Amino acid sequence: MNGWIVMGWTLGVLAAATVQGRAQPAPGTLLAAHRGGALLWPENSLLAFRNATALGADLIEFDVHLSKDGEVVVIHDPTLDRTTTGSGPVSERTAAELKTLRLRDRTGAVTEETVPTLDEVVAIAAAARRRMLLEVKVDASRARYPGIEEKVLAILDRHRMAASTVVMAFDEATWRRVRELRPDVATCALYAASGLAASTLAAQLETLRAAGVGFIGIEHTAVDAAAVAQARAAGIGIGAWTVNDAGGMKRLIDAGVALLITDQPDVAKTLLGR
Repeated sequence: MNGWIVMGWTLGVLAAATVQGRAQPAPGTLLAAHRGGALLWPENSLLAFRNATALGADLIEFDVHLSKDGEVVVIHDPTLDRTTTGSGPVSERTAAELKTLRLRDRTGAVTEETVPTLDEVVAIAAAARRRMLLEVKVDASRARYPGIEEKVLAILDRHRMAASTVVMAFDEATWRRVRELRPDVATCALYAASGLAASTLAAQLETLRAAGVGFIGIEHTAVDAAAVAQARAAGIGIGAWTVNDAGGMKRLIDAGVALLITDQPDVAKTLLGR
């Protein structure tokens, strides 16, 4: 699908979220490349984000932490050990030091890719006219990074991409802070299946609705047609993470999820008939 068409369609689907943080009924499921497509390319790498946008993913999904010197960097874990040639907490390295490391692919092999800055990733999304799912993480001690929300929003504004981004977090204080700072920016509260039984979904949706949160992201095993219907009734778009088998993807597409978040955007693209 042509990049201009994708961007226009996606903006039409989620436009209201940039006004009041609210979701609107979607004409179909949108495809989000989780960590850029972690089963296809080194996760959270510039290579992955470039390839995911070229493939036609509607959104790129990624995670952010702060470096020792306060730079917003794109990496999933609060520590470097699993995905890079470094070790220890991300927050104990400066941005320049992080750039000396190399990313590993899913087999553990060292690549030429480096830890991206948020500025670099947003520039790719802006050039490709794609939207972003940006998850704000906590540090290795599970504490919030001071001022990370303000730093993220400043970078989005610099690239004029605030209206093209859904800011996500598991941490309630984080998404509430984004709502406080910028009610015009779309937000998403994330939940693992273990923390969101069917009996509590209605209560959580009401909390999000009252807070002006437009999206809820739920571990895919806890998402079904009934959950999608509940979210729609609350005016909230539902995203399912992270589903990688074709059968699971088809089930969620048929259930009508707003966002399908996957490490295999190539498979999801085929199932969506793109």
